Amino acid sequence: MIKTKLDLGPDEFKVIREISLAHPKTQRSRKFCQIVCVIGAFIMGIDTLTSFSDHLIGNALISLVLAIIFIWGATVGIYYEQDVICKRFQNKVFDNLKNGTIEYIFDSDGVTTISEPEYVTSKYKWDEFQGWGIFKNYIYLQTITQKYALMKKNNLTPEDYESLISLLNTHVQQKEILH
Repeated sequence: MIKTKLDLGPDEFKVIREISLAHPKTQRSRKFCQIVCVIGAFIMGIDTLTSFSDHLIGNALISLVLAIIFIWGATVGIYYEQDVICKRFQNKVFDNLKNGTIEYIFDSDGVTTISEPEYVTSKYKWDEFQGWGIFKNYIYLQTITQKYALMKKNNLTPEDYESLISLLNTHVQQKEILH
């Protein structure tokens, strides 16, 4: 049995945000949207020029506005979307563990969480997790419902760290993320 505690704070939510944004599916989606916006801006730019040359000022202004919107979407809009996604993922921490201290107890059956100050205890079996990984100074577990649990590596003794990694490798698939 391995026990560790974590005080949830802004740093932990930032780590969850970075892990979520580094997910390959999220990165592909952002890249696709960015490419679509660049293509749209290019097409609207050409339409603006042709409309001005044909003296269709109304059409040219509409095309220009759309080109500006597409350019915004390809540059600033992507970062705005990331912020919205991050806030969504920030809410994906275990529902009863949004603040305070969380104690994790790992054993062969799964993970037990005890959140303080509410003292809510939850039990998660190993098959409820779809992956785990190491990100910066944290070990994270991701559930099938895309929620995260974090453990600070510094809060574990070297023996507990090795035991935890062995336990996670035995029961949950390790996930690689780009950071």
